[in-house]
Amino acid sequence: MNKTLTLVWYFYRPVMVVDLIFTAICLVSLLKIGVCFFINTLIIKALGYAAMLFYKNYFGSKTYMFYRNAGYSISRMYVYACSCDLAIYVVIIALLFSFIPQHAHLKG
Repeated sequence: MNKTLTLVWYFYRPVMVVDLIFTAICLVSLLKIGVCFFINTLIIKALGYAAMLFYKNYFGSKTYMFYRNAGYSISRMYVYACSCDLAIYVVIIALLFSFIPQHAHLKG
């Protein structure tokens, strides 16, 4: 398991800045608009994952052999990286909205 986490980290690290930018855009949108915008932020995150796919396929095709030699397929590495990023995003949202009172966003 430790080997897998290390390889996922090495796979995700070059595109981390791009995904963090998309995550920041989603979090700011959620804070300004509210929880009702959550599905739209998942679409924005999907665009971030598409940008990651494009970047990794365009610039990182020479490094794919490293992961194949380690016994991991590239599609598996994409699934691991995207699922870890999405899990972290959901945890951040859960923590963020547990500390912000929701009654301020409701009109009554």
